[in-house]
Amino acid sequence: MTDPQTRILRAKMLGALMREVRLQNGKSLTEIAEILGISTSTLSSYEHGRKSISLPELEVLAYHLDYPLDLFLHPSPEDLEEGRRFDPQVMITLRQRMIGAQLRQARDEANITQKALAEAAEMPVSRLSAYERGERPVPVPDLESLLKILGCSMDDFVDHEGPIGEWLGDKVAFERFQALSEELRAFFQNPENLPYLQIAQRISEFDLADLRAVSQALAELLP
Repeated sequence: MTDPQTRILRAKMLGALMREVRLQNGKSLTEIAEILGISTSTLSSYEHGRKSISLPELEVLAYHLDYPLDLFLHPSPEDLEEGRRFDPQVMITLRQRMIGAQLRQARDEANITQKALAEAAEMPVSRLSAYERGERPVPVPDLESLLKILGCSMDDFVDHEGPIGEWLGDKVAFERFQALSEELRAFFQNPENLPYLQIAQRISEFDLADLRAVSQALAELLP
């Protein structure tokens, strides 16, 4: 196996383990991205092996998640295999914890007390508290009521990260592809156009200020 292939495989294996450890701790992409000082799209790229995390970032991640750094750097085959398994029961438990944490964060950002939110939703404070701690599943009607009061969208709470999230993402991506014109679909399907798509992807990652600077620089070069 060549060096580039080895690095690509290593990035994907490390990213899968990072995502598994994050989900086990009930942490969202946003929480971890803020801690590392990066965007959620960058963290997602790390977890999917499209980009590679730096050692200082990995050290902070391991510290925050209380996970041995050595297991990130030297994972066993068992660790990697565990990260690839999909256990519905475990996934449901983890998702309940994550939804509870998101609910609590949304309430804090709205500057609403637990008691005030419970009263507005006409439910016992103890039930809302159990929801936020992830100790009790949140029925969809209850979640809809709470999110309406908090001014949040249900879409923000749907899984966009784990196996189900990836499946939903693939479905949405395919539907969007099907909605494109025949000419655009043909453009995407042509392997010779891959460099143009890669350039477009890189441009999409630029800040608006950077794009303006590049545009101005190009304008000055043109006669």
